[in-house]
Amino acid sequence: MDETNVLDEMPAEEITQTEKKSRGGKHSKPEKKGRKNGGKKSKKGLVIALCIIAVLVVIAALFVFVVYGGRHMYLKAELGDGAPAASAFMKDGADASYVGDANVSTSKEGTYILKVKSGGKVRPELLIVRDTKAPTTDTTEAQITIDDKSLDPETALGEIKDASKVTATWEKEPTYGTAGAYDCSIKLEDACGNSRSVKLTVKVLGLVDVLEHEAGQPRPSLKDFMAVEREDAKLVTDLNDITWDKLGDYEVKAEFDGKTFTSTLRIVDTTAPDPDIVPAAVLVGGKIEAKDLALSGGDATAVSYEFTSEPVLSKAGTVSCGIKAADEAGNSSEKTGKIIVCDAIAELEASTDMVTESDVLAALGSDYAGYKMESEPFERTSLGAHAMVFAKGDEKINVGVVIKDTVAPTAEGIDCQCSTGYYCEPIKFVTNVADMSKVTAKFVNEPDWSVEGEQDVQIVLTDRAGNETTVDAKAIIAPDTTAPVIYAARDRYCYVGEAVSYFKEVFAEDNADPEPEIEVDKSKVDAKTAGTYDVTYTATDHEGNTSSVTVKYTFVEKKIDDAKLDEVVDKVLKEIITEDMSVPEQAYAIFDYCYSNIIYTGTSDKTDWKSEAYRGLTEGVGDCFTFYSASYALLQKIDCQVLSVERLNGKTQHFWCLVNLGTGWYHFDTCNVGPEHLRCFMKTSEELVKYSVQYWRFDTTLYPPLETTPYSMS
Repeated sequence: MDETNVLDEMPAEEITQTEKKSRGGKHSKPEKKGRKNGGKKSKKGLVIALCIIAVLVVIAALFVFVVYGGRHMYLKAELGDGAPAASAFMKDGADASYVGDANVSTSKEGTYILKVKSGGKVRPELLIVRDTKAPTTDTTEAQITIDDKSLDPETALGEIKDASKVTATWEKEPTYGTAGAYDCSIKLEDACGNSRSVKLTVKVLGLVDVLEHEAGQPRPSLKDFMAVEREDAKLVTDLNDITWDKLGDYEVKAEFDGKTFTSTLRIVDTTAPDPDIVPAAVLVGGKIEAKDLALSGGDATAVSYEFTSEPVLSKAGTVSCGIKAADEAGNSSEKTGKIIVCDAIAELEASTDMVTESDVLAALGSDYAGYKMESEPFERTSLGAHAMVFAKGDEKINVGVVIKDTVAPTAEGIDCQCSTGYYCEPIKFVTNVADMSKVTAKFVNEPDWSVEGEQDVQIVLTDRAGNETTVDAKAIIAPDTTAPVIYAARDRYCYVGEAVSYFKEVFAEDNADPEPEIEVDKSKVDAKTAGTYDVTYTATDHEGNTSSVTVKYTFVEKKIDDAKLDEVVDKVLKEIITEDMSVPEQAYAIFDYCYSNIIYTGTSDKTDWKSEAYRGLTEGVGDCFTFYSASYALLQKIDCQVLSVERLNGKTQHFWCLVNLGTGWYHFDTCNVGPEHLRCFMKTSEELVKYSVQYWRFDTTLYPPLETTPYSMS
């Protein structure tokens, strides 16, 4: 029977006594002693266990100290940064290196065990890579047009930076189709849950927000301001009311879709001035300012000048000086000038005449009567000061002869045919321009190129010395139906088996398109076989107008090797050109060499210009074709443009060059037996006609227009 049944049969009193004994009577004492002994044993076991754990901890610590002493057990790295330098695992930054592969994903979180070697020991290191940074972007503004129906948030922000994939969603979008600037926000969230709200301004535009315009360049048209295409658009702002050479912001308005839209025109100047510096004269011990050497600033804004170092003017002679020119925007450039320090100064008006003794003495006055000119005369086309020496008995004086241009240019305005939507250079609105120096033109009131019909314009002509004339003209604006003009396409001789430069001289110009396309059809040419072949040039402008010219290319056997000719050309140039020469000075040295060192004999092989160039430079004999060939070979080696010219409808042939040294096209003929033995260096057609109507007659339709202003070396 179990304990429960015995208790059920016992009397209540006995039950009570029995419970007392079991709960604390004298029979319970042995049981209490046993429990006490068991508790002591448990405590002892716990102490032992703790001691064992402590020992293990100490052992583990010793192990870690021995194994990882001076090292980090692990490092944390940001996703995208890759593995740090191995030395980062060293507490003292000691030298360390990875052993084996240390590649860590830059786009996915992970934990990596890397082997690091330091002090001759290799240990495994733990690198924990996590993405804890939200995506970032530098974008604060986006632009769309009124025609855009939506804007992708990622497109609006542009570059988004984060190590993991990012999603972009609009929190607040702009109002599409309605012009204005809208405060918007986009939520960026990466693949690891990091997120950021980005604030930005979205501009919905009808006109461009800001149109930046370089001062001095052709002014923009309505088309340049439009952010969308509209046939009914028209300017509200009169662009002629804008001061185009004054830097700053201007509001420009236009109307279309029954609304008025606004844009900002920002006139800037980012181009350094290119001043026109000429020699100046000053008396010994006198004073001179840097601006006295500048004819013009060569900039759209006002230019100031200063010497880079103060010139010494205490004795007669030519002094070189540095000049710094700075415009209103702070752009600056430096040029070298010359100061003629002299005993007397004579001023003469520019002309095509030579400087004579009587001219200078008349300018100096009666105090210098009896002096004789010892210096060589020069043309009065070269503006600025020139050093000359005059003598009277044993006395010599240094005279600064200053050529000045005080006469304004003259010209006639014309009805200029212009193409709708295309800018037309102001110089094309005038003809018969006459002046002693180069003339530039600009509009007083520029036509609206988008409006067809007749418009009155005024052109300001300014010569090199700053003299001005205003000329009235008309712009006749109509759709462009004029084809480009192909220049310098003529019959040529080439060499069998040698590569042909079909565009060496040939180019095209258009009345409207600044860059018409020009192509060549040489499909009929067999460059490996001697013979004559048709070559066709075709030019096309933006409006699809085309023109074509077919010429003959005759291939002959080559008699002179290019390397052999180059060797002779380089030898001559080394003799006549120095490093400090300007391009015009180099060109004149070439002219003078050919004019002075080749003797006219009346014969040449006109099918082979290279052979004749070699003959002229080595033997020094030939005819006009030899002179042309030699100068052509030399000119190709300097920084200029050269075209070949042949006399038109003459009883005899004549050959020469057209040369552009950066100021336009001029005649360049080194032949020394022409009319009056003229030194035809950079001459205008008007100048040559005075010597002969026929001698330099040529087909002007094949070539670009020549300059009408006499050339000046300075």
